[in-house]
Amino acid sequence: MAKRRKSLADQVPTEIFWSIFNKLSFIDLIQAKAVCSSWNLAAEEFVTKMPWLMLPSKKEVEEGDGAFVNNNGYNGFFNLCENRVYNLKTTPMEFRESCCIGSSNGWLVFLEHKAVPFLFNPFKQIKIHLPSVDYLLGLKKMERNEDGEYELDYLKKNQRFFFKVCGKQQVRECFIQKAILSGKPDCNENFGVVLLCNNREEIAYHQRGYNSWTVIDVSHPPYQDIICYKNHIYALSDNNSIEVWDLGGRDYVGRIVKKSDIVLPFPDKSHTKGNSLRGFGTSKFYLVESCDDLLLIVRFIGDYVDLDGTLLTEWDLLTETCTQPKICPYRTCFFHVYKLDFNELKWVEVESLNDRALFLGGNQSVSVSVQSFPNCETNSIYFTDDCWQKMEEDYNYGGHDMGIYNIKDESFKPIYEFSSDKIQPPPCWIIPSSMLESQLGQCVASLPGCN
Repeated sequence: MAKRRKSLADQVPTEIFWSIFNKLSFIDLIQAKAVCSSWNLAAEEFVTKMPWLMLPSKKEVEEGDGAFVNNNGYNGFFNLCENRVYNLKTTPMEFRESCCIGSSNGWLVFLEHKAVPFLFNPFKQIKIHLPSVDYLLGLKKMERNEDGEYELDYLKKNQRFFFKVCGKQQVRECFIQKAILSGKPDCNENFGVVLLCNNREEIAYHQRGYNSWTVIDVSHPPYQDIICYKNHIYALSDNNSIEVWDLGGRDYVGRIVKKSDIVLPFPDKSHTKGNSLRGFGTSKFYLVESCDDLLLIVRFIGDYVDLDGTLLTEWDLLTETCTQPKICPYRTCFFHVYKLDFNELKWVEVESLNDRALFLGGNQSVSVSVQSFPNCETNSIYFTDDCWQKMEEDYNYGGHDMGIYNIKDESFKPIYEFSSDKIQPPPCWIIPSSMLESQLGQCVASLPGCN
């Protein structure tokens, strides 16, 4: 059989087209992928190294009245490197009829009706079904109605919830707060999926090749955040403890072993600041691995924040001359960043992230280097709205609390702006695994019990 003759495009030296691809826009890269197989593979690496912000339909957000948002779907991707939105010609069914419950390693995790989760890669259009979580969530029935809401029926064992109908964000608030991956499905790795669920009280794990979920034995619920690294699960609890479990890698046999369980003193600076602002808002905590450091991020969210950044109480919204209360949505006011001192077992304040940027929200919390990404700002925190319990409190806002926070000067910038503060479904980061460096190896070895 005659060998296939190489095209001229195939004969271009690798270093030359790599230097060219590095200067191309996203659209140009997509077109280059169609030239030949070698260009397709090379361009694929560039496409999947870009940070993206998944956005709902701008038309649905800005023309809606905020009352019927559960049928809204994701319809575009904001490219941080180009500062440009790419809209989909047609919205995939997955983006409209399912609830996004997580983003990890470049994959999205959705929950569809009948409480069946699945993984979806938006760049490769690959869908991977996962076992149902109905029993895990204590549900007998979960059906989506014509309004986009979920009608529920519970198992007798469920004593947590009693509402019969809920919206998409109430699914995140009550049932599944975060979903992350322990590997990369597109590399045929022995990956798993981790859920923080049931009012943050439980952590469940599914290993590829098995047809069930394992509820992990936990000690300090409820939990604020979970991350995965090198077949270990890290969980940050409300009482500032860190628990670590070993998933066993390729030797996984359905047994998850706890490797560490330490309770750390909460940082004095955040404790004092939180007390001074008591009654004005709430705090959220994130766990991030970055350049061999384990970071704690404290995010303070004001319940009612005026346009000039002034924190208000509910009583401040009412005036004698106005029949309608003043509308002041909840907003993020500041962040504190700490790293774990493994010798002293305490949190130490971080004054600068140097060339790093953190991406926080409904996604797996991550740190990336921004040297290769124009328009991405160093020493900054890119955040989206994951305040699930507040998103459906008001028709006027929810999903809006996103931006870029500069750690040095404590300033905020918008990422992408809508004319409405009711942004549903809320924007979500997609950070491809190729952007994430192997950077927590020393952390795994340094935590007590992780030898």
